[in-house]
Amino acid sequence: MREEVVDKAMELFWKLGYEGAHLSALVEHTGLNRFSLYKEFGGKAGLYEAALDRFLGLLLDQYRNILTAQPLGLENIEAVLRALQYGSEYYGCFMINTLTQRDTVPPGAYEKALAAGEEIEALYAGNLASALARGQIAKSSNVSGLAKMLQTLDQGLHIQGLAGATDAQKDRVISAVMVGLRG
Repeated sequence: MREEVVDKAMELFWKLGYEGAHLSALVEHTGLNRFSLYKEFGGKAGLYEAALDRFLGLLLDQYRNILTAQPLGLENIEAVLRALQYGSEYYGCFMINTLTQRDTVPPGAYEKALAAGEEIEALYAGNLASALARGQIAKSSNVSGLAKMLQTLDQGLHIQGLAGATDAQKDRVISAVMVGLRG
Protein backbone atom coordinates (compact mmCIF):
# COMPACT_ATOMS: atom_id res chain seq x y z
CA MET A 1 0.00 0.00 0.00
CA ARG A 2 2.73 2.49 0.97
CA GLU A 3 4.65 1.84 -2.27
CA GLU A 4 1.49 2.41 -4.35
CA VAL A 5 0.82 5.68 -2.54
CA VAL A 6 4.41 6.83 -3.04
CA ASP A 7 4.26 5.90 -6.74
CA LYS A 8 1.03 7.85 -7.20
CA ALA A 9 2.46 10.84 -5.35
CA MET A 10 5.61 10.61 -7.47
CA GLU A 11 3.50 10.86 -10.63
CA LEU A 12 1.73 13.96 -9.38
CA PHE A 13 4.83 15.72 -8.02
CA TRP A 14 6.71 14.87 -11.22
CA LYS A 15 3.98 16.35 -13.38
CA LEU A 16 3.01 19.36 -11.25
CA GLY A 17 6.07 20.09 -9.13
CA TYR A 18 6.13 20.53 -5.38
CA GLU A 19 4.10 23.72 -5.27
CA GLY A 20 1.68 22.67 -7.99
CA ALA A 21 0.75 19.42 -6.26
CA HIS A 22 -1.66 20.81 -3.69
CA LEU A 23 -2.55 18.75 -0.66
CA SER A 24 -6.11 18.24 -1.89
CA ALA A 25 -4.80 16.86 -5.22
CA LEU A 26 -2.40 14.55 -3.40
CA VAL A 27 -5.19 13.24 -1.19
CA GLU A 28 -7.39 12.63 -4.21
CA HIS A 29 -4.66 11.11 -6.38
CA THR A 30 -3.16 8.82 -3.72
CA GLY A 31 -6.41 7.82 -2.02
CA LEU A 32 -5.01 8.78 1.39
CA ASN A 33 -6.94 11.04 3.69
CA ARG A 34 -5.16 14.02 5.22
CA PHE A 35 -4.78 12.33 8.61
CA SER A 36 -3.14 9.25 7.06
CA LEU A 37 -0.87 11.40 4.91
CA TYR A 38 0.38 13.30 7.97
CA LYS A 39 0.60 10.17 10.12
CA GLU A 40 2.54 8.15 7.51
CA PHE A 41 4.68 10.88 5.91
CA GLY A 42 4.57 13.86 8.26
CA GLY A 43 2.90 15.98 5.60
CA LYS A 44 3.42 17.06 2.02
CA ALA A 45 7.19 17.58 2.41
CA GLY A 46 7.67 14.06 3.76
CA LEU A 47 5.58 12.57 0.98
CA TYR A 48 7.63 14.53 -1.59
CA GLU A 49 10.87 13.17 -0.13
CA ALA A 50 9.49 9.61 -0.14
CA ALA A 51 8.46 10.04 -3.79
CA LEU A 52 11.86 11.47 -4.68
CA ASP A 53 13.61 8.61 -2.85
CA ARG A 54 11.58 6.14 -4.90
CA PHE A 55 12.41 7.95 -8.15
CA LEU A 56 16.12 8.28 -7.33
CA GLY A 57 16.32 4.60 -6.50
CA LEU A 58 14.87 3.70 -9.89
CA LEU A 59 16.97 6.30 -11.72
CA LEU A 60 20.25 5.33 -10.09
CA ASP A 61 19.56 1.66 -10.75
CA GLN A 62 19.21 2.50 -14.45
CA TYR A 63 22.44 4.52 -14.50
CA ARG A 64 24.32 1.87 -12.51
CA ASN A 65 23.12 -0.94 -14.76
CA ILE A 66 24.39 0.81 -17.87
CA LEU A 67 27.46 2.61 -16.52
CA THR A 68 28.90 -0.39 -14.67
CA ALA A 69 28.67 -2.81 -17.61
CA GLN A 70 32.06 -4.21 -18.49
CA PRO A 71 34.16 -3.08 -20.14
CA LEU A 72 33.73 0.47 -18.90
CA GLY A 73 34.19 3.13 -21.56
CA LEU A 74 32.58 5.30 -24.17
CA GLU A 75 30.10 2.61 -25.19
CA ASN A 76 28.44 2.84 -21.77
CA ILE A 77 28.36 6.63 -21.87
CA GLU A 78 26.69 6.66 -25.26
CA ALA A 79 24.24 3.94 -24.18
CA VAL A 80 23.11 5.83 -21.08
CA LEU A 81 22.65 9.09 -22.99
CA ARG A 82 20.68 7.34 -25.73
CA ALA A 83 18.48 5.58 -23.15
CA LEU A 84 16.72 8.91 -22.54
CA GLN A 85 13.47 9.02 -24.50
CA TYR A 86 11.17 12.02 -24.39
CA GLY A 87 7.80 10.73 -25.57
CA SER A 88 4.53 12.64 -25.69
CA GLU A 89 4.03 12.75 -21.91
CA TYR A 90 7.53 13.90 -20.94
CA TYR A 91 7.68 15.87 -17.69
CA GLY A 92 11.43 16.08 -17.48
CA CYS A 93 13.49 14.24 -14.91
CA PHE A 94 12.09 14.35 -11.37
CA MET A 95 15.64 14.79 -10.04
CA ILE A 96 16.35 17.72 -12.38
CA ASN A 97 12.94 19.21 -11.66
CA THR A 98 13.81 19.08 -7.95
CA LEU A 99 17.14 20.81 -8.57
CA THR A 100 15.54 23.57 -10.65
CA GLN A 101 12.88 24.12 -7.98
CA ARG A 102 15.48 24.56 -5.23
CA ASP A 103 13.69 27.42 -3.51
CA THR A 104 10.36 25.61 -3.26
CA VAL A 105 11.16 21.95 -2.55
CA PRO A 106 12.02 20.66 0.92
CA PRO A 107 15.75 21.22 1.63
CA GLY A 108 16.31 17.51 2.23
CA ALA A 109 14.92 16.73 -1.21
CA TYR A 110 17.27 19.20 -2.86
CA GLU A 111 20.26 17.66 -1.06
CA LYS A 112 19.21 14.13 -2.11
CA ALA A 113 18.92 15.24 -5.75
CA LEU A 114 22.38 16.84 -5.58
CA ALA A 115 23.87 13.65 -4.13
CA ALA A 116 22.28 11.55 -6.88
CA GLY A 117 23.75 13.89 -9.50
CA GLU A 118 27.17 13.51 -7.91
CA GLU A 119 26.87 9.72 -8.05
CA ILE A 120 25.95 9.88 -11.74
CA GLU A 121 28.91 12.15 -12.38
CA ALA A 122 31.20 9.66 -10.59
CA LEU A 123 29.85 6.86 -12.80
CA TYR A 124 30.67 8.96 -15.86
CA ALA A 125 34.17 9.59 -14.44
CA GLY A 126 34.77 5.85 -13.99
CA ASN A 127 33.86 5.20 -17.61
CA LEU A 128 36.02 8.09 -18.79
CA ALA A 129 39.00 6.83 -16.77
CA SER A 130 38.59 3.45 -18.41
CA ALA A 131 38.19 5.09 -21.82
CA LEU A 132 41.45 6.94 -21.18
CA ALA A 133 43.23 3.70 -20.20
CA ARG A 134 41.80 1.92 -23.25
CA GLY A 135 42.92 4.69 -25.61
CA GLN A 136 39.36 5.70 -26.50
CA ILE A 137 40.00 9.35 -25.57
CA ALA A 138 43.08 11.53 -25.80
CA LYS A 139 45.81 10.99 -23.18
CA SER A 140 45.60 14.70 -22.32
CA SER A 141 41.89 14.42 -21.41
CA ASN A 142 40.75 15.89 -18.11
CA VAL A 143 38.56 13.06 -16.79
CA SER A 144 36.93 15.08 -13.99
CA GLY A 145 36.21 17.98 -16.33
CA LEU A 146 34.73 15.66 -18.94
CA ALA A 147 32.63 13.90 -16.29
CA LYS A 148 31.23 17.27 -15.20
CA MET A 149 30.56 18.13 -18.86
CA LEU A 150 28.68 14.85 -19.37
CA GLN A 151 26.63 15.38 -16.21
CA THR A 152 25.80 18.89 -17.43
CA LEU A 153 24.90 17.54 -20.89
CA ASP A 154 22.76 14.83 -19.30
CA GLN A 155 20.84 17.39 -17.23
CA GLY A 156 20.58 19.72 -20.21
CA LEU A 157 19.08 16.98 -22.37
CA HIS A 158 16.34 16.50 -19.78
CA ILE A 159 15.62 20.22 -19.76
CA GLN A 160 15.61 20.32 -23.57
CA GLY A 161 13.10 17.46 -23.60
CA LEU A 162 10.89 19.37 -21.21
CA ALA A 163 11.16 22.37 -23.53
CA GLY A 164 9.93 20.31 -26.48
CA ALA A 165 13.08 18.98 -28.15
CA THR A 166 12.61 15.84 -30.20
CA ASP A 167 14.40 12.52 -29.90
CA ALA A 168 16.05 13.27 -33.25
CA GLN A 169 17.44 16.57 -31.92
CA LYS A 170 18.69 14.80 -28.80
CA ASP A 171 20.35 12.09 -30.90
CA ARG A 172 22.19 14.70 -33.01
CA VAL A 173 23.61 16.31 -29.86
CA ILE A 174 24.72 12.94 -28.48
CA SER A 175 26.36 12.01 -31.79
CA ALA A 176 28.29 15.29 -31.82
CA VAL A 177 29.44 14.83 -28.23
CA MET A 178 30.58 11.27 -28.89
CA VAL A 179 32.58 12.40 -31.94
CA GLY A 180 34.16 15.10 -29.76
CA LEU A 181 35.06 12.62 -27.04
CA ARG A 182 36.63 10.22 -29.50
CA GLY A 183 38.66 13.11 -30.92
